[in-house]
Amino acid sequence: MIFSRLFHRRNRYVQEEYDQSEYADLQTENIVEELNLSDEAQAKRYVVDLCEQMINTAKDLEDAKAEYDLVTSYLTDVQTIEDLKDEEKAPIVECATHVAKLDKERSEFLKTERKLSDTQFAQMQEEEDQLPGIIKRLKSNESYLDAIKKDLAYLEGKKLEWGMLRTESIRTQKIMRKSACYLFASFATLMALLGILSWYLKTDLMLVMTIAAILAVLAGGYILIRYQDAIRDIKKADVNRNHAISLENHVKIKYVNIKNAVDFTCEKYHVRNGYELQFIYEQYQEEAREKAKFRKTSDDLDYFSKSLIQKLSRLDMYDARAWLNHANAIVDSRELVELKHDLITRRQKLRARIEYSTASISNMRQEALRNVHRINHCGPQIMQIIRQIEAISL
Repeated sequence: MIFSRLFHRRNRYVQEEYDQSEYADLQTENIVEELNLSDEAQAKRYVVDLCEQMINTAKDLEDAKAEYDLVTSYLTDVQTIEDLKDEEKAPIVECATHVAKLDKERSEFLKTERKLSDTQFAQMQEEEDQLPGIIKRLKSNESYLDAIKKDLAYLEGKKLEWGMLRTESIRTQKIMRKSACYLFASFATLMALLGILSWYLKTDLMLVMTIAAILAVLAGGYILIRYQDAIRDIKKADVNRNHAISLENHVKIKYVNIKNAVDFTCEKYHVRNGYELQFIYEQYQEEAREKAKFRKTSDDLDYFSKSLIQKLSRLDMYDARAWLNHANAIVDSRELVELKHDLITRRQKLRARIEYSTASISNMRQEALRNVHRINHCGPQIMQIIRQIEAISL
């Protein structure tokens, strides 16, 4: 089971197989170009950020070293079996043959078509306790993504709505300006004509001129009110549209983070959604119950399993119990070679991971040391942190 746990972690680390040291160089170079490190506050934030990245990388480095030691221990167990003499290996092979045979008979006894692959079952078994929470969280995240999509659609609609209002208000402004010009020109022309007509006819047209002035004032007031309303609508549209854009950006960040979490979980368990993961987990529970029931009544399998563990324990194995799931590898040398190859490949990837994590810490440390002199108040404390991180990464 331990071997299986190591092998199933492989997919997680394949995605991490890139040159982190090169990434760290690129990252720090970009920051140096963008920030004004002559300012102490900027320099402090920059160096502190580098320290945080170094701490995270150091933690990852510690995990990689621990797993590297674990893989090495299992490789040592494999090598121990390979180096056994024939007379030493014979009783172990005989016992392992019984274990493999009984395990096969157990599977045939169940007479149930397995709906899960060995990889899926081992993965479910490894994370059995955490899976209910993982399924619940995945479903919750998927529901939240649906809600976020609706929010994004709503905000996009609001952006269009306020954009249309602004466009319409600007058009109204232009129309009111032109209307004001036409009204003024028309009023001035009418007053001139009425003045000339009053002089020519020797008639008092003051009442007509007063009525015309009142109408002009009313029309001008309407134009002014519409123009002021358009100004207010433009300001309102700008404020609300900016607010909608700000909310949309905030929601998009949430969406991306949750979408990444959902995609990672789906990819990890090779499912499309939470309901499919729940179905697979239920299938696992059913198979696990059947296997547990048969193991309980399989005295022979229990006997030979204990016997195999005892024999392997005498060889100072790191984990003799792990070979119960790999009894065929003891019997069949080809499977043992394949098992060894997988462990060697896994260790090579871990070694590469350790190397680029170490290089990344070194690059970030050098960059931090180049800029720590810019910080007057917290320089010694930051230097102490850098030395502690350096000690961890060695």
